Amino acid sequence: MDQLLASVVIPTRNRPRAIMRCLDALAEQALQPGSFEVIVVDDGSEPALALDPTRWSSKFAVKLIHQENTGPAGARNRGVAEALGEFLAFTDDDCLPTPTWLETLVAALRDHPEALVGGSTFNGLKNDLFAQTSQLIVDLVYSHFNRDQANSYFFASNNMALRRDHYLDSRGFDSDFGSPAAEDREFCDRWRMQNRPLIWEKAARIEHRHAQSLGGFIRLHWRYGQGAFLYQAKRKARASGTMAEDLGFHRSLPKAVWVALSDHSLGRRLQLLSALMLWQLANAMGFLWAACRQHFTRR
Repeated sequence: MDQLLASVVIPTRNRPRAIMRCLDALAEQALQPGSFEVIVVDDGSEPALALDPTRWSSKFAVKLIHQENTGPAGARNRGVAEALGEFLAFTDDDCLPTPTWLETLVAALRDHPEALVGGSTFNGLKNDLFAQTSQLIVDLVYSHFNRDQANSYFFASNNMALRRDHYLDSRGFDSDFGSPAAEDREFCDRWRMQNRPLIWEKAARIEHRHAQSLGGFIRLHWRYGQGAFLYQAKRKARASGTMAEDLGFHRSLPKAVWVALSDHSLGRRLQLLSALMLWQLANAMGFLWAACRQHFTRR
């Protein structure tokens, strides 16, 4: 059998409705039906995820893999082990790829076969304060680190693609990141160490639909803070960089936030500013907690 053009790998856990919506969106892709497959890795859902592959069989084959919970890094690696496509594309279960998403990523990889290609994300929950804040954070990060689209620094793992053989050469995602945290930052860092480009293809768009409560928002960025500590420790161990780049981003935030919020009403601006301060606090506390845990573990 000829090799498939692409494999889309999606980790999921305890979100059956979300993964169904994601797969329905993938069924609208502009690529020729049958030219790509979708691999769903059920990372320890309770109860185990059940899917009917015939729902999408006219568009693509679905492989459903069940495993004990390892976190999304390990789940993606497991999915890639089952993948048959020349190209790999990653997204998450709470994302809805637009119809030209996969086609755009594949075209970019054909033009730049050595690259890691990342796309763009937009928030699909306009009235959810914390979903809007999370999207604002992503926009700020991308604007700062990816100013040169042809020489970018970071892509989120919910919208990236690369050749499968290059993924394997790079040893995939680091499964030491046992929860959604900074595994994508660490992967991009190792990719840069191999002197391979990161190219931001803005036209490869996904809609992010992640409803968040106050507590969920704080826990999310607490985990990101812990992940940031592990990421910095790994960078230090392999001498791939320091925290200077990240600190430069945080120093740039006051001006960047001022510009980003200029089109909002005063009330919404105050809400977003409050949520951004919670983000910074939760992230810092998660980082410090991880640092203290490591310190006392080594004593």
